Amino acid sequence: MILYTTVPQEAIFPEENTHAKQMTLDINEGQLIVEQVSDHELRVVRLISSDPFAYLNESYTPGKMISLL
Repeated sequence: MILYTTVPQEAIFPEENTHAKQMTLDINEGQLIVEQVSDHELRVVRLISSDPFAYLNESYTPGKMISLL
């Protein structure tokens, strides 16, 4: 199969990571999909929001670490 697209391969064929514990956090602007990295840290995976200004908030940037302490 040949796909001619600008969409990254990872978005079309996502890899299954059974070790990642992903969860959804409700925030004022929408929802954050995060994965647990350690007992005290979460990593932002994705922001789901209808508020365009939420995407400008650096705290919700994918890859950003959130401390649970």
